[in-house]
Amino acid sequence: MKENAQRLLSWLYPSDKTARWVKTAEFAMIAPDLTSGGLQSILSFLQARKRIRLEKIQNESLASITTHGMRALEAQIPVFSPSRREWKGEWYGIFFLRAPKQDKNFRFLRRTLLGTHALPAARGMFLYPGELPDRVTFELHNTYEGGVMVVKLKDWLFGDEKEIIGSNFGLADLAETYSGISKEIDSLLTGDSSLNSLTNQAKLRFFSVFDRLFSALKLDYGLQHFYFPQVPNGVELLFQLQNLSSRE
Repeated sequence: MKENAQRLLSWLYPSDKTARWVKTAEFAMIAPDLTSGGLQSILSFLQARKRIRLEKIQNESLASITTHGMRALEAQIPVFSPSRREWKGEWYGIFFLRAPKQDKNFRFLRRTLLGTHALPAARGMFLYPGELPDRVTFELHNTYEGGVMVVKLKDWLFGDEKEIIGSNFGLADLAETYSGISKEIDSLLTGDSSLNSLTNQAKLRFFSVFDRLFSALKLDYGLQHFYFPQVPNGVELLFQLQNLSSRE
């Protein structure tokens, strides 16, 4: 899925189970490089793939993300995944022992693990937060029996977990980024202006904030809330920013 499609789905992603309908005119402020033709092309693509619903009410075009769209976004940007947002610190370790003939050097398994957002801890070792996905379990049982070891890590016995995970996987930098973005969102939300009634200068500020937030979300493994709970996580910040859209 291309980045601008991800941006649109992110902006449509709801904070609860209630469908979030958004004026398609707002998309120009989260993907300003798109021409009107380019935007229409992405909307048509997402609608054809059943990622969004489109409706027209009183000559105003509205869009809403579907369940399929939510799952697609969660698969590509793991911080949106409910399992990651509810993660409470349980780790599984995947250790490579002997590569099978079907996958010399474990290249396919590496791609599979990275595709499910496992964390590469060292050569031949991955960490996965929470239960392994069915896709990974299926491959392990069918191709790697005797060649891979999986263990559930119950206790962190040596080393500072927060420091090691935070530094090796960029969580400390991410928390600092989110902290700064949080302050800027608070500033944008001051007053009663809606997104469409912002001044041109405020719209530029909005795009700058959304752009940096989206860039951070794409790098987020969905672990920051556990190691840095004092800082709002990226999805929470997105929901705050969406409040500008919900104002009349």
